[in-house]
This record gives sequence, structure tokens and C-alpha cells, in this order.
Amino acid sequence: MNADPTTAQATRRLRKWATVSALLLVPATILAGLLAVVGERASRCFTYGGCDSNPDWLYQGSLVIAGIAWVTALCVRRKAVGGTAYVVQLAAQGTFLMAVVTTYA
Repeated sequence: MNADPTTAQATRRLRKWATVSALLLVPATILAGLLAVVGERASRCFTYGGCDSNPDWLYQGSLVIAGIAWVTALCVRRKAVGGTAYVVQLAAQGTFLMAVVTTYA
């Protein structure tokens, strides 16, 4: 069974945007880390220590979910499943970036 050309094009576009957003997570993480470090509370935490942080499972879990969703968006041929995986990927990346920003909040 041959795929509809518009569906194949939409799937290709979805794969491209999923990869672009996955690659942009690295510079976004660097910027979020810089934003977290320049705060007043962060300087107090570095100077005196003893500040609480977000739990490690939040960082790890959101990155694992984003990675699985990215691979799913790349590998699945059905646009509906790939689109859902892309939305999950963006949500997990957003969760990770918010956790980085609020590290010393």
C-alpha cells in the first residue's frame, strides 16, 4: 500500500521539526542554566551552600520521555501518532527547561 504524497510530506516535515527541537534543547539548556545561575538566591547558594534543588528524577525522567518521544516521532509513519509524540516531546523538553530554570528558586 503506497502512502499518500501529502501524508508522506507531512510526516517528513514532522520528523524535521522533531529533530530541530531536539537539537535546540542543548543551547536552550545552556541559556536556562545561565538564567538560573545569575539570580540572587543562586549566588547565596554558591557562597553559603545548603540550598535545596529539584529532585534528580525530574531531570532524568523528562529527558528520557523527550528522547523516547523523539525516536517515536522519527520512526512512526502514522501522522497522528507522530504528531502526538512531537507534542509529548515538546512538553517534556519544556518541563526539563523549567526544572533547570527553577534549580535555585
